[in-house]
Amino acid sequence: MSTKNQEVQQLQPDTQAEPLVHPEERHCMIAEAAYYIAERQGFDGDCESHWLEAEREIDRALSAAAASSVIPD
Repeated sequence: MSTKNQEVQQLQPDTQAEPLVHPEERHCMIAEAAYYIAERQGFDGDCESHWLEAEREIDRALSAAAASSVIPD
């Protein structure tokens, strides 16, 4: 590999960084959040919309935690 290629590789960020939480743990967090969203709505409505809202909430929380290097409990 040429020196130029080595320099380019060193400048590129590591795009395969480890996630803050294991995918299975993220799934459990989403499931719990979806339950509480459904509970707030009296268990009326679409389960899929509850799940999608929970995904957004959890992903937002995990992104904020990654930015501050703090993992939520």
